[in-house]
Amino acid sequence: MKRVVALFLVACIGTMGVYAEGGDAPASANDGTYQGPEVRKFSVESRFGWQMLRTDGAGTDGNRTGFRGEFFNLRLDARLYRGLTFSWRQRLNITSERNFWNSTDWMTLDYTHDDRWHFSAGKQIVAIGGYEYDRAPIDLYGVNSEFWNQIACYQFGVSASYSFSAADRLLLQFCNSPFRTFIGSNDTYGFSLMWNGSHGMWETIWSVNAFQCTGGRWMNYIVLGNKFNFLPGRLWLELDYINRASSRQTFLFDDSSVIAEMSARPLRSVRVFAKYNFDINRSGTDADLCVTDGTKIHGVSGGVEYEPFARHPEVLRLFGMAGYTWGVNANPDGAMFDGQVRLSIGAKLNLDILKGLRMALRKH
Repeated sequence: MKRVVALFLVACIGTMGVYAEGGDAPASANDGTYQGPEVRKFSVESRFGWQMLRTDGAGTDGNRTGFRGEFFNLRLDARLYRGLTFSWRQRLNITSERNFWNSTDWMTLDYTHDDRWHFSAGKQIVAIGGYEYDRAPIDLYGVNSEFWNQIACYQFGVSASYSFSAADRLLLQFCNSPFRTFIGSNDTYGFSLMWNGSHGMWETIWSVNAFQCTGGRWMNYIVLGNKFNFLPGRLWLELDYINRASSRQTFLFDDSSVIAEMSARPLRSVRVFAKYNFDINRSGTDADLCVTDGTKIHGVSGGVEYEPFARHPEVLRLFGMAGYTWGVNANPDGAMFDGQVRLSIGAKLNLDILKGLRMALRKH
């Protein structure tokens, strides 16, 4: 796998060098001046810092307390032809010598037919609603729900979306089941229908999903992700509700999650947040492989994020957070446990290598 990554990067850097010598930003995918394939972005992002994780006053294993790196990602975005683009993100902190694709978040071909129709194929994000799920893992600092920690959200598949207006978009996806690794078979599938909406102060990421799981059963999701922009860009609330039910489950609301995160920007460069999440499964079945039957676990957390470079806030973010969880997690290999205390401080870097090369060439 290392040789494959090295060869791929050499090819990408060579392509970037040709493009960077041009000195101009690329035209849009449907622009009539389009001349040929172009790499539009090549970046590296990482998150590192210090973390303390203790349960009932006792330190956990050394891999989760102390100074550590958590993410190291490479991302490439390219335009291949009018309307046709390619996007790839590789997480290098997750390695698998047996299967290169296990550490690939996504690698997709996307075709935009017009302002309404969009098609995608490849390894992509499973179309499950909710704002906690929608955000990149590297941008989540607080205590995250048990569901978020267990769901395998990147799978191979195809999707098509249609924008009814500038405010509403529907996406239909057919992909491998997120539970395929639990089952040990790639011959398991999932269907998703997702709605993205934006209506005044209210934004949505809602979905209905059906995924094959164990014993020939299906897990059916209703996910209602809501964002309320009380003061746009200054004060907002993200509120998710996830209901999960198997084909043999008796009661509808026995397996669910609630996640709420309030964010405020007292200054343009500062975001403070407070978060609560709750996972419960009292279904009496073993169908849910993310939140195990018998689980009733809560989490609260809060923190601050600081962006020191006003003109380029994405380049460097400093953060600090504290969190606490309580309740029962029936999964012995789960992420949240009773009496667990989390503290974390660190930095997130996002460097666009291609943009840096262009700026350096312009200066010379």
